[in-house]
Amino acid sequence: MSKPDDDLSASVLFELNAFMSEKAVLKATSLSRASIHRKRLAGQFPEPEQITEGRVGYRFRDVQEWLADPIGWAMRRNSPDI
Repeated sequence: MSKPDDDLSASVLFELNAFMSEKAVLKATSLSRASIHRKRLAGQFPEPEQITEGRVGYRFRDVQEWLADPIGWAMRRNSPDI
């Protein structure tokens, strides 16, 4: 039996700006926990957000934008505002 959120399409999750668990991010990116941590520290990966006390999540939209263009995402995030 599938979980209720398994039936949500990526476009719906994107529009809702839903949260992803770290486990889901690891699966979606094929990166290790350590690689994501290093990339976050370098400003090359989205930061998770505090959802509740003791629970964080990554915005689905942020992860999808990173997956579409990891290098461009990091350049846009790290460029000074003009």
